[in-house]
Order: sequence, then C-alpha cells, then structure tokens
Amino acid sequence: MIRTFAAFALLGMVAFGVSQGQDKKTEPKKGEKKKAEPKPVDLTEEFAAKDPDFAVQGEYAETSDGKGKYAAQVVAKANGKFEVYLLEGGLPGAGWDGKSKVKLNGTTKDSATTFADKTWEGTIADGVLSAKGPVEIKLKRIVRLSPTLGARPPEGATVLFDGTTAEYFSGGKIVGDKYLLCGCNSKKGFATGTLHLEFRSPYEPKDGGQGRGNSGVYILGKEIQVLDSFGLKGENNECGGFYGFVKPAVNMCLPPLAWQTYDVEIKPDGKGNLVANVKHNGVVVHEAFNIAKEGAKPASINLQNHGDAVVYRNIWLVETK
Repeated sequence: MIRTFAAFALLGMVAFGVSQGQDKKTEPKKGEKKKAEPKPVDLTEEFAAKDPDFAVQGEYAETSDGKGKYAAQVVAKANGKFEVYLLEGGLPGAGWDGKSKVKLNGTTKDSATTFADKTWEGTIADGVLSAKGPVEIKLKRIVRLSPTLGARPPEGATVLFDGTTAEYFSGGKIVGDKYLLCGCNSKKGFATGTLHLEFRSPYEPKDGGQGRGNSGVYILGKEIQVLDSFGLKGENNECGGFYGFVKPAVNMCLPPLAWQTYDVEIKPDGKGNLVANVKHNGVVVHEAFNIAKEGAKPASINLQNHGDAVVYRNIWLVETK
C-alpha cells in the first residue's frame, strides 16, 4: 500500500523540467551510437503549473489510499486532451483487479473537462471527477507516495548517490542541485543483495509510448524499464517490466513528475541461478525472475540515457556474498 497526501502537494515536488522527444522512439540497437545528453528545458518549480492540463491529470479515488468501488487514472495528452481510465475496485495496488477498466476520451473546453462514451459521461473540475453510467461516482484527486520513498540506507550499505556528489558514477551529472541525470554507470559492480533507488520521469504530454520519459535500470545486463507508463497496460517494455522478457504483475507507475521507487533483491535460487524480486512503489511486480547464472560477476548499474530528462536520487545497495 502506498502513502497518500493532498493532491496539490505534488507541485511542491516539481524541481526539474523536461526535454521534448519524438513520439515513436525505440530501444537502441546493438552498435547504435550513444544518444545526446538529455537537455532539461526548465529548472523552475513553476514548470508544471504553466500547463493547466497538469492539474487535471493524475489519480482519482474514493479514499485517500486509492481504495473504493471505483477509481480513475487521467492521462494528459496535450492541448486539453486526456485519456480517462475508470477502474473497478480501486487504483492499481489498492484494490483494482487488473481487468475491469474502461477507457474514455476527455477534452477541456472553456475551463471545463468532460469525457463520455455510450455508457459513461462525466466531468473533472477542482480536483473532483464526477461520472454517471451503470452507477454514479464521485472521486477526488489524490497523490500516492511509495512507502519506501526516502528510505535510509541501513548500516553497512554502500551509498552510490545521496545528492551531494556524482563521483560514484562514470558520466554522472548532478542537475537541479541534487538529482542524478540519466546516462551514467556505477563505478561499483553489483551482483547479489538489495538495491534501492528513486526516479522521476518528466512531464511530456505531447509524446507517447517509448518517447515518454524513457530510461532504464540495467542490473547484470537486464533492464528494468523506466518509462512514463501511467495508465497503460503494463507490458514488458513499460515501466516496471524487465524489458523484452516479462511484464510487471501490475502497472504501478505513478503520474509523471511523481517520485517513484524500485527495490530490487537478487539472490541464488538454489538451482544454479540468480533471481530478482522487484518492488515498484512498494508493490511486488516480479518474483524470482531469472536474471543471471549463479556466480555471475558483479556488473555496473547503468541508468540508461534515451534522450529524456529522467532523474534519479537516493541510490544505495547492500551486498551479500
């Protein structure tokens, strides 16, 4: 279960802007030249407030923890356009069964956001989503936070990034005074133990698919995808998936500009393999994924640059032998 705070608290979390990308990006192929360093275009806290769509997009639920008979995820698609997803049972990780989902298209006109299909019709105003269909619902905009957000490294942990220096990453660069920009590799290798890191995808409403907040965390050569997959199905090339291998058990991706967490445990399975257990925002999305052969040498952790201004913070690991 993830913690919740008032919806508009999110604006106070926005300290880093975005770089615009193309709508159709693909993962780099072997031999492909390294992409240019992502260029942030705005480092002010006012960035999100400049776009009225940002205050509409987000998660809506009956209760502050995201539970209830219904919930909704509203995805900004730029210029007053939205995708509205109605979910039965609550938000992902908070009651949704992973199946009951209705997609509607929304539009803002004259400061009013409306959405409808043959069954449902509704409005979004002042942080409240109201809709009529088979039932009548009224949901409030909420902001959920991972329960491991800000987790402190335990005794004996190796701190790779705490916001003060990027010296433990080759190519590491601090932006926004305290965030690590994607496109770097840890100087220290990692094979077994636990890894904690926090990441944030930029707000890129004009983009979609692999062009929306794309990065990735490579561990032992396997990529845990980082992407703005808020509201999407949760495929293996979306946030939380082991890219090209297996999709997450549930799409726990939060809205863009929300800080999110990955907590990864890698251990032997007793059968000659190393397996990974992964929590995304405190919810288990992978259990016993075969990530490498037992005895694999520690490998650098790569925070992939895919041309989007994805940033990281609070990175630490606890190694086991």
